[in-house]
Amino acid sequence: MATAPPRRQSGASLMSPTPAGPSFRRSPIPRRPSTMTQNSDASSRGHRRRPALGKEAPEEVDWAVVEPDDVFRRLPVHEVKRVEAKMRADALNKQSELRSMVGTRYRDLLTSASQITALHSSSLRLSSSLKAVGTACANPAVEVPEVEGEGVSELLPVAAHVKLLLDTPEALYSLLAHHAFLNAAMLWLLARIVKDGLNDMPEEVKGVSPQPRSCSPQPYVALMQKQWEALLPFRGQIVSRATSALRARELLEKQHTADTLLALIILDGLSVDDALELLLSQRLRALRDILAHSSGRRRSSARRESVTAKEPPKDVDKTLAEALLCILDAEGLAHALFESRRRADGESLIQEAIRLVQAGDETPKPTPKSHNRRASRIASISLPLPPIFRSASGPSTSARRVLSTLPASQILLRYLPTTVTGFTPFIAPSPAPLLSDRLSPWESQVVAVLREAVPAWLAGLTSVADVWALRAATRDLLPDKGMGSRIRDALEDEWGARVQAIWTAKLDALVTGARDAVQTAADKIRSGAEVQDNDPATYTFADVAFPSASALAGSSGAGFATFLRNLKKRAARRTPLLDSVLDGLEAAADDIAADLAGLPKNLGDDYRSKLGGALGALVHALNDALSEAGGHRDKTGSIEAELFIGRIALFLAHASPFLSDLGADESDLPRAQVALMETHTESTVQWQAAAVDAARAAILPLFDVHRGPAQVRASWQGPHPTAPSPQLLTSLTLLVAAVRRLGVPPVVELDSVPRLLRAFRTEARDLEGWEASSGEGAGELAAQSAFDLAFLDLLTGDDISSDPIIKSLLDDVAGDFGQRLPELVGEALRRTQVVLHPLVEHLVPAERGKRERTGALLRLGAPALRGGVGAEFKSPLAVARPGKRFGMLSIVA
Repeated sequence: MATAPPRRQSGASLMSPTPAGPSFRRSPIPRRPSTMTQNSDASSRGHRRRPALGKEAPEEVDWAVVEPDDVFRRLPVHEVKRVEAKMRADALNKQSELRSMVGTRYRDLLTSASQITALHSSSLRLSSSLKAVGTACANPAVEVPEVEGEGVSELLPVAAHVKLLLDTPEALYSLLAHHAFLNAAMLWLLARIVKDGLNDMPEEVKGVSPQPRSCSPQPYVALMQKQWEALLPFRGQIVSRATSALRARELLEKQHTADTLLALIILDGLSVDDALELLLSQRLRALRDILAHSSGRRRSSARRESVTAKEPPKDVDKTLAEALLCILDAEGLAHALFESRRRADGESLIQEAIRLVQAGDETPKPTPKSHNRRASRIASISLPLPPIFRSASGPSTSARRVLSTLPASQILLRYLPTTVTGFTPFIAPSPAPLLSDRLSPWESQVVAVLREAVPAWLAGLTSVADVWALRAATRDLLPDKGMGSRIRDALEDEWGARVQAIWTAKLDALVTGARDAVQTAADKIRSGAEVQDNDPATYTFADVAFPSASALAGSSGAGFATFLRNLKKRAARRTPLLDSVLDGLEAAADDIAADLAGLPKNLGDDYRSKLGGALGALVHALNDALSEAGGHRDKTGSIEAELFIGRIALFLAHASPFLSDLGADESDLPRAQVALMETHTESTVQWQAAAVDAARAAILPLFDVHRGPAQVRASWQGPHPTAPSPQLLTSLTLLVAAVRRLGVPPVVELDSVPRLLRAFRTEARDLEGWEASSGEGAGELAAQSAFDLAFLDLLTGDDISSDPIIKSLLDDVAGDFGQRLPELVGEALRRTQVVLHPLVEHLVPAERGKRERTGALLRLGAPALRGGVGAEFKSPLAVARPGKRFGMLSIVA
């Protein structure tokens, strides 16, 4: 090879001692030019244009093309030193770069050139052989001279070895795609045996040229060595993919799993005990993969999460079912593959598979290896491999069966030696593992994984009904004994914990929502934004918007149902703001009621313990809101806000399905009702004081000093009073208006009205002026005062005859007025019972038989037709002027 002339280094220093340039040190004696060139140089010196170095910076000049004399002539000494140092550094950098290139790249170039030369010679030889084959096929009648003789038959085994190595990569890819790991392992081992056998063949068989060894390469052997280097990574791929197949999320088939484990035993040299441990560990990893949660695993905090929807119940059900089936399948595989069977030899399935693989097939009878060019050429065509499926009853895997699946199986089975076709892998004998010793710790790990991962999945269930449905589904999957029993016990704790967490979260949300809703509603009442809730009676009898005809004509009847529901709420005196608060609480209670259906007794007991604390927190929240509203007594709306909070407590206790839906039993319900009624009573304290003060102020004119007998007799209709004083009726009317503001449901009886009447009676009796006075008209004043006090006693349910003040007043009244006083007061109360209806609801009603038809709707019955002076009583029903169809309604309770 001709060597290229040396190139001049562009970065070489002008001052360095190189053959191409002068020496760095200048001689003290200047050189004299020769005689021939002196004149020419002198003549041309004036005509040659020199570069203007003085006008350019030294860094911008290429000093490699400048003469050294010019450098010293135009630059000072320190600049020359700097230029010299720069050029010397450039030269050293170029030198190191050349050394690096020669040391690495040039060596690779030489190696590549050698390989290209060897491949070129092999290609020429192959091209000539193909031309000869084409000529023979074009002229089959022409006899081909047998120049090879016995060499052809000797080269056929080599061709079979080469063919197997060439077809192995494609076959391995196909086997791995079909998950035939045992066949892939056997084929890889056969390829290794073939590679070793090809290296051990004689030199003349391997294709060595008759030329001397020094100049005759072995192209086929080198090519097969490269092919084997390409096959080496397949071993790791087979092991990796077989291991990955053991941790697949799908259920494993018994025979396929046995073949996969056998492939790992053959390639990695595992013992039977190691194979069992590998199977269990990979199935445990598959279980972890199934239970892996997208939002991360939550351990201790998973049970205290808020009930926000995270995973749909169907996904949780599917995931847990898949995990449980994976566990049961792994346990079943371990017993099926590694447990000793009831046979004479007591072998397990995996031990039998190992024995059959090591035994191999019977060696077939040798067949004559006649050379058939056309048959061999047809059989060597590469075809796609068929899918590999082997049943448990089918023959075991062997070298001949693996070779028979290859496209060139006829050539391989005929010309490969028996060391290849009869190959059986070596598997070191190992004792059978004790299955219980391996399964017991694995089961403990499985239970630990379930305890760790299941709470995170259950956190997506926000309903106890969903949790219990999932529990029922999982219990159907698990057997009653063994591993299923352990898993069932472990999951039972998780079901209970999740149910408790859901109840805790829902009860906490209920209390929190109630606190916020009540506080917000109270603020609206206090600010005057909701006027309708301040007067429930007015709202009850306000105009109702009837549904349209089109809504009533619909087939669904939704419009009429909504109208009827709103009408019932009006009748129950559920004002709009009150109804919104109660609807929220009742919806939460109804949700909890749906969760309580079908639960065992032990969980019900745990829930009731939580319910007691939640009800206490709810009452405490109402009391806090009541205290907040009562703290604004100097502002408008304070009493209305307190009454509103009291109405919430009243409805929750007696006029709402709230407590029953929450599951309060006979022990919790009375306590909750008492606590709520205490809140309602507390809410009426300020209202009662204000109502009594207003009524007391209205009755004060009764004791005016200017009020004499004439004013008293002006309201009489006979010789004695038959009705309370107008001032007393005014006070009682104010109390009626105050009672209507309470908004008590019709079906609820409270002691708020009797307590209010007793407070007013006490305040009224303490006023000065009831005592008998002397002088003219003292009897009239005493009679009216006695009648008024007796009327108050009748409203409060006290005994008139035992009242000391009334007794002292009746001493100044002549006639039989004292004996008739209870009858007259009762008749006056029957006349005013419609006006004073809220104040008489607590009184004992009249007997049903004594009520006349016109007084059937009157609680105390109809009064007499004639009063003290013959006044006729007229029923208040005439005021309503009912229509003709009103008589069709039943007015009898």
